[in-house]
Amino acid sequence: MCLLFLVRMTATTIAFPFMTGNESPTDAWIGVAIGVIVSLVLLELIVRLSLKFPNMTVIQYSQVVLGKFLGKIVAFLLIWFWISDTAVTTRALGDAFAASFMPETPVLVFIVVAVALAANAARNGIEVVARWGELVTIGIFAAAVVLVLPYSAMQFKNLLPVLPYGFGPHIKRSFMIIAFYLRLSLVAMIIPYLHNRKEVLRYTRYAILLSGILIGVYSIVLVAVFGSQATTYRVPSFVLVRQIFIGQFFERIETVPVIVWVLNALIKISIDIWAAAVGLAQTLGLKRFQPLAYPVGALVGCLSLLVFKNYVEHIQFYIQTMPVYIPLLILGIFTAIYLGYVFNSSLKRKISKNAVATER
Repeated sequence: MCLLFLVRMTATTIAFPFMTGNESPTDAWIGVAIGVIVSLVLLELIVRLSLKFPNMTVIQYSQVVLGKFLGKIVAFLLIWFWISDTAVTTRALGDAFAASFMPETPVLVFIVVAVALAANAARNGIEVVARWGELVTIGIFAAAVVLVLPYSAMQFKNLLPVLPYGFGPHIKRSFMIIAFYLRLSLVAMIIPYLHNRKEVLRYTRYAILLSGILIGVYSIVLVAVFGSQATTYRVPSFVLVRQIFIGQFFERIETVPVIVWVLNALIKISIDIWAAAVGLAQTLGLKRFQPLAYPVGALVGCLSLLVFKNYVEHIQFYIQTMPVYIPLLILGIFTAIYLGYVFNSSLKRKISKNAVATER
């Protein structure tokens, strides 16, 4: 659950302006709620499909269900998605640091350091990344306390009016939220490496609901403090933390959430590099994925420098491209696999026999 939670929470700090958009930021939580509910249903179906092949990753069972040729096409599409999505996250991390902390330092420096650390962690396996994920998840909940500290700066009248433009903006916003949550389809790579696979469905639900609640509260606090200007800040959570003053001596505590967020981003990048390296090794028939971790990391670093020319393109990607590109790709892939499974009666009988044998 920790890894799934971290995959979802990584983009929240950066992406709030894009998730709310310029239309109706005062009630952004409505779009978040719609997106969370739809994502629960979609990821429930993806996890249930993956649990029918508990000893295989999605790279492996896609070739069993669809055949070698179509299965390898699906595999390469997923690998490309993980690499490109990681490049977007890495670029966002570098831009956030350059804009908020070290404007004189080239973005390249942050990207190289982040990719080197993440690729090294990925090379050590998912178990190592998961252990770090448990620690960072505790840090995220501790850092979440920061959300209630600037209470004196909150003006709840900023949350009004509700639905001034109807449900239209929230439907658009919900597609963006769904696109973020579909990153959790990565669970289809993780299931074979879990000791207690029967609990993965329940933990996936928890990860979606907990992150959804935190994102909803986060959007409410930001709008209550900054009003409609919340969408104008590149990294609004950093600006929010700077509003906190406890007495006359405890201030400028933004270092704490920054450290937690950076570790969170690094773990997300590590998981994606691990998934791409493992998927590539399984597709090419290699016995070990470790030799591919650093080359995949290098590809992520190069792509992150090329993916956006400037901040405007970054915004356009989140608002215009991502809500269409990710759902079409991920849902299209899993729909094809599911249809292949439904119409392959011999495969269904084999799986049913294996399930009965396992229960006995």
